[in-house]
Amino acid sequence: MHLRTTKRLGLVLAAVALAVAACGGSSDDSDAAPGDGLTSASPRAGGSLTINIVTESRGLDPFTGAMSSVTDYSRLNALYDVLVYADGKTGEIKPQLAEALTTPDGGSTWQLVVRDGVKFSDGTALDAAAVKFTWDRMADPATRSLYASSLRGVTTEVADARTLRITLAAPNARFDQIVAANLAYVVSPTAYQKDPKGFSRQPVGAGPFVLKSWQQGAQQTYARNPGYWQAGKPYLDELVFKTVTDQTQSFNSVDTGTSDMAITLDSRNAVMAKGAGMDVTELALNGPGGVLFNMTKAPLDDPRAREALTLAIDPVAFNKIMYDGKVVTPKSLFAVTSTQIDQAAVPEPRQDTARAAELAKQLADEGKPLHVTLTMPQSTNSGKTGEYLQQQWNLVPNIDVKVDYVDINAMMAKVLVGKDYQAAYYNLATPAEPVLWNALHSKSPGNWLNYSSPEADAALEASRTATTPEQLKAAYTRLAQATARDFLMIPLQESITYVYAKAGKFGGLELTSGGGILMDRLGHSGA
Repeated sequence: MHLRTTKRLGLVLAAVALAVAACGGSSDDSDAAPGDGLTSASPRAGGSLTINIVTESRGLDPFTGAMSSVTDYSRLNALYDVLVYADGKTGEIKPQLAEALTTPDGGSTWQLVVRDGVKFSDGTALDAAAVKFTWDRMADPATRSLYASSLRGVTTEVADARTLRITLAAPNARFDQIVAANLAYVVSPTAYQKDPKGFSRQPVGAGPFVLKSWQQGAQQTYARNPGYWQAGKPYLDELVFKTVTDQTQSFNSVDTGTSDMAITLDSRNAVMAKGAGMDVTELALNGPGGVLFNMTKAPLDDPRAREALTLAIDPVAFNKIMYDGKVVTPKSLFAVTSTQIDQAAVPEPRQDTARAAELAKQLADEGKPLHVTLTMPQSTNSGKTGEYLQQQWNLVPNIDVKVDYVDINAMMAKVLVGKDYQAAYYNLATPAEPVLWNALHSKSPGNWLNYSSPEADAALEASRTATTPEQLKAAYTRLAQATARDFLMIPLQESITYVYAKAGKFGGLELTSGGGILMDRLGHSGA
């Protein structure tokens, strides 16, 4: 078998990566290295596990669920399992419900082969027809799917009970990454057709768990799926996802044993967890969080405005003030450790308040005052970030920035769907495909930044036809250079997904490249 290596309230996420970035960053605290017990310890059968997660679900179907590490990835993994997934360590696409996902012609056509004998929790078959049904619903405008753009121009044909033939509108050698990020979950056609509107509250998949109860705003409780296709799995009898938005409260609940584990983007919690001797697993996501600009919303439609705001901020000082210098400071759309670009070829953002003031005065003299509202997710840590940025910007003459804090789900609707914002603190940290295409290509309906650049479009198109790592690196380097020249964003923090728990309690943790937990293999440790 060959699987290639390589996320509208959505159209993007993501994913965008829909992870909200205002509270994260990679920790480099050398005094407290994380334990590896979560990944190295062997799980045993039985028991319950309670996991704190930052946000409540909008719905538990694959069409509206928010796919990021701190939203619904792990919940959907529990309910549906995945056709394929991107390995968190290597990025390699690996099989799960699918035996194979291959292309014979460089990405023009693909063939998906599902495993034999897999059944949904309602007893019906998960076959090629079920995959086609799910993808057809995903693409249907009436479904209002978050991820419909991933299927634009895609046609499918059921070749036999287990085989789905896929034809793309244009070659994409990384379509398997799109499947892993946005198309990996399959719904029971029987259950969905019985109650399409109610399905997101009563989902039926083929995952290791089934939804038992849902207390809105508090927790979701899952029970072991006795008909799960992998014998002996899952290890846990019960799984609880508890919604805890306050990160100090989340840490304290794990520390006192009220909860067992937490998923977060907040490096401060990771530092506290390491200091308390907990097992902490870190997964670096490919890209930064920071301030992103709506490129057609005045005054930010003028590149001088975006440049002025960028030059007014010192990312290194931001790191020191907000995170005691314990997070990695990014410089582009890609992580500083990413090998997908030529890091030396991308300029590093540097503060120049004199130049920022000069540009702001030019705009003011032309009757285009630099008055901007920054939209941020509502949380304690976001508040600190917003206050710092507002203070730094407003120190520069002729720059006036206000901050609007909104609920996370409302922010996604406002920014990703309505495009009703000037600047937003957000996170583009997910696998480059399909997130960057969705967010940045001028013809993408998910281009919530309203970005239009012939050079960026050409780079994105070259990334999809690249057949060697060298070609892919060249394409992504051009993309990073173009977005830097256009002042698309102010990258402020590398994004890391952290999972922490009391030491020696749990094992079998494995994360996908988007930060989701593969729930079939997690359990209490044998210790």
